[in-house]
Amino acid sequence: MSHVLYEKKGSIAYITLDRPPLNVIDLDMVKILHDIWEDFRDDDNLWVAVLSGAGNNFSAGFDIREFLRMTENGFEWKHSVMFGGKSCSPGTHSVWKPIIGALDGVVNGTGLWIALECDLRIATKDAVLGLGEVKLNVPAEFAGLLTRHMPQAIANELLLTGKGIAAERAFNCGLINAIVSREQLLSEATSLANSLCENGPVAMKAVKKVVALGHDLDRNSVLALSESVFMPVVNSEDTKEAFRAFLAKRKPQWKGKQD
Repeated sequence: MSHVLYEKKGSIAYITLDRPPLNVIDLDMVKILHDIWEDFRDDDNLWVAVLSGAGNNFSAGFDIREFLRMTENGFEWKHSVMFGGKSCSPGTHSVWKPIIGALDGVVNGTGLWIALECDLRIATKDAVLGLGEVKLNVPAEFAGLLTRHMPQAIANELLLTGKGIAAERAFNCGLINAIVSREQLLSEATSLANSLCENGPVAMKAVKKVVALGHDLDRNSVLALSESVFMPVVNSEDTKEAFRAFLAKRKPQWKGKQD
């Protein structure tokens, strides 16, 4: 039985961590997610993904029992479930399509990193974002990347105290885009996904890629990157179709790929 559900509905992929009650991620789930992210990336018919957890929790992180077994003969970076050979992290697979995170309950450790790699995050008021690794004397592998997503003081608080922050505070820190009721979580995420599907899929991929890769570049390098990524999009048939549709007051018919 797979503990990760992967459904394709129109242009939207639904990915669900399904190992309740806490949806703890084991090695089998890492391998499945590894394959899912590559399939989602390469399927031109899919434009947006919605990532959620079954039940009332997103994910409590990686399975501690499995991590203990992995350290018995010495843990190496290549064994990382986020940055190693088999990765559950979409960023490691260069997924430039938009991903919406639907967060509820516990969002911890590896679960938090996967959530942070989502481009838009909707949460319930019961969501708690945290990093408990320090309580087990384990440095969070993505510690050096946290300030890309949050102020340094908040990153330090999560990393050093091991205590989580509630959804409302996470919203005020800019970590969450919206807070909704538990009953509305998936419907709101789907509504947002449908809204994104009205936009040019190739343009969305392009801007996400430049935002991600341009983070550590100087100004001129960002502009050079923008030119190389954006010009093929601007000159694509989808862009011509968008302008024709706008002038004709109709919805564009996207191809969803560059010429």
